[in-house]
Amino acid sequence: MKGILVLTASLVLFAFLSGCVTTEDYQSLRHDLNQVKSDYYSDIRTLKVQMKRIEGTAENAPSRDAIKGLKESQETLYNQLTNLRTEMQLIQGKLDENSYTVEKALRDSSTERDLLRAGLAELKTAVAELKTRIEALEERLKGTGAEAAEEAGNEKKEEAKKPMTPQYIYHDALNLFNEGKTTEAREALESFLKRYPSMELSDNAQFWIAESYYKEGNYEDAILSYENLIKKFPKSDKVPGAMLKQAFAFRALGDLNTTRVILSTLKERFPDSKEAEIATKKLKKIEKKKRAAVPEKKESKAVQ
Repeated sequence: MKGILVLTASLVLFAFLSGCVTTEDYQSLRHDLNQVKSDYYSDIRTLKVQMKRIEGTAENAPSRDAIKGLKESQETLYNQLTNLRTEMQLIQGKLDENSYTVEKALRDSSTERDLLRAGLAELKTAVAELKTRIEALEERLKGTGAEAAEEAGNEKKEEAKKPMTPQYIYHDALNLFNEGKTTEAREALESFLKRYPSMELSDNAQFWIAESYYKEGNYEDAILSYENLIKKFPKSDKVPGAMLKQAFAFRALGDLNTTRVILSTLKERFPDSKEAEIATKKLKKIEKKKRAAVPEKKESKAVQ
């Protein structure tokens, strides 16, 4: 916390007052007092800002996602508060110890004494206010920890009560795929298909099984899985995408003839689909490369 309350300013004042203060020192004392008060109040303002942030954390926590972070930071926060209380006590003790010294040193000047007394009183009030806020915050945080644990337990119970619907199982498997866990996702999707072979999400499950193979670079199994989708669910809106990715898989294996056949079939079966538009562009690129390669072969034969 930056030490929270920096003791430098107060120590400068106390060191000055511990010696013998004469009339000619008054002007210098007044200047030093004003500087000390300015520095001291700056530190107190900094502390108040930090306290508001801590209090905001205590008020807003815990959400479901914040419970873990709150538990991890709670011990650190208590340590900070403990250090703060110790520092407050040190400052309070210094103020109390030097009150008599200040009054004695300035007994010949009631005006200066009153000014310094007022400054010390203001500082004591500020310290007392912060100590009260710290104590209140400590109590609140103790309750927050218990509430966080209770809320976490309640959320776990609610999750346990959630019915394992087909939609829930499917989306859980899809989340695994999105997290890059292709093997786990495929196993979950295959299990889903065994339990629900002909429901509205079955074609989607088959598509993502094929996608898991494709993502792993296992193009042979990807081709077979896309084919299963095309045959088992011919009316599925996933068929155009399956055909396009099947063509890509053959292209990755170096089979340009089969790639052209699948892309051409895709254009004929689904002419208005986005996949057909992509297929058209891919076919043009393939044909362009093919035409560019033919003259090179003829020229090499002539050179021979």
